[in-house]
Amino acid sequence: MDRAIVYAGSIPLDTDLLRAGRYTKAAFGNLASMLYGPNVMAASGLGCSAAYNSLNLTIEAGSIVAPGVMDASTIGGNGGGLAADTTALTCQYISTASQTITLPGSGNTYTIYALCSEQDADLTVLPFFNASNPFQTQAGIENNGSALPVRRTGTMTFVAATNPPVAPTGGCVVALYTITVPQGASTLAGVTAQPGQVFWPTIPELATQALLKASTEPMTLVTGNGSVSIPAWASRVELRVIGAGGGGAASQATTTASSFSGAGGGGGGDAWGIYTVSPTQGSGLAITVGNGGGSEQTGGTSLVSYLGQTLLQAEGGQGGTFYSTTGSAGGVGGNASGGTVWNQSGTSGGDGQCNAYTFSGYGGDGPWGGAGRCGNQGGRNATRYGAGGGGSYSATTDGASSSGGTGYQGCVLYRFLP
Repeated sequence: MDRAIVYAGSIPLDTDLLRAGRYTKAAFGNLASMLYGPNVMAASGLGCSAAYNSLNLTIEAGSIVAPGVMDASTIGGNGGGLAADTTALTCQYISTASQTITLPGSGNTYTIYALCSEQDADLTVLPFFNASNPFQTQAGIENNGSALPVRRTGTMTFVAATNPPVAPTGGCVVALYTITVPQGASTLAGVTAQPGQVFWPTIPELATQALLKASTEPMTLVTGNGSVSIPAWASRVELRVIGAGGGGAASQATTTASSFSGAGGGGGGDAWGIYTVSPTQGSGLAITVGNGGGSEQTGGTSLVSYLGQTLLQAEGGQGGTFYSTTGSAGGVGGNASGGTVWNQSGTSGGDGQCNAYTFSGYGGDGPWGGAGRCGNQGGRNATRYGAGGGGSYSATTDGASSSGGTGYQGCVLYRFLP
């Protein structure tokens, strides 16, 4: 790091101290960039609590390291000081006390932003030498008692908004929390603010079992479309996707001379893998979960994408069908692709009728079983992720269709790894 040099017998200058401050700021900024990476925002403390009787949020004391500049304006003065220096630098901003903000209203999702900037503070009446009489001091520059700031500090204020506010000169805006307020709500009772990606684990947490515990938790189950943010500590993600099951075939007759016994739907595919991710790239993982297929319908595809590219996917099982008036074939299991651990096709559904012969028409099992069995006057629905529905047999009257069982939806499981 840089250090100021002074010499015995030389006249001390105000810039000697100001340069030392700049060198120290640069050193800590470079160290922060080494720890977190360049242009990274990281927050510590700044806990958030919601009021139970109003729309107020309280942000506790804490600090942020984020992009800034050395000095957006001149520092010092009165014929000396240092000129502004807009060199980009990772800076520290501090909130030393709790701050309370009021949300603008209800029926919306708000982001809590920290507006980070540097301000001159601590106004003080300083003693100055009297140029006409060096043995006499003055109260202020012109002996008029005027005060000057003696500290330049990185500070922050908070605002709740639906769009990012304009960044302060030389500073930045950091998104801390999101909070969804129900329509018509007049208080935040029961409402929880969700922290963003800027809250990194501390070094002691990284050095203890906290990170190990986080990375060895059971995989999280996702049963609907959505997105998942990447934790600040994660560099990989373990993913497993299951396609939805297909529906069983319907029956339309009471004798084997016609469409009497329908086949079962196929099970969804199963892909599993581990992939590299970054908390600083993209907006997280995009998840699509396939819906179960209705009678004789193919189940939906489940997949996970990252940075616009599909990582892995599992197709849904095909529905059981009648390929002829007296012939019904079980649905083929869905294919899987992109997995680095495995790509397994789903289990095929059981065949139904073949001329005067009839078979079970059970659906194909998912990874955890749950296939729908064939059923009198209607196939049974599947009961586990990725399983196929059962075929139907023995309709009540000739020409009246009894539907096959519905396939069960797919799912996605994930777990982040260091």
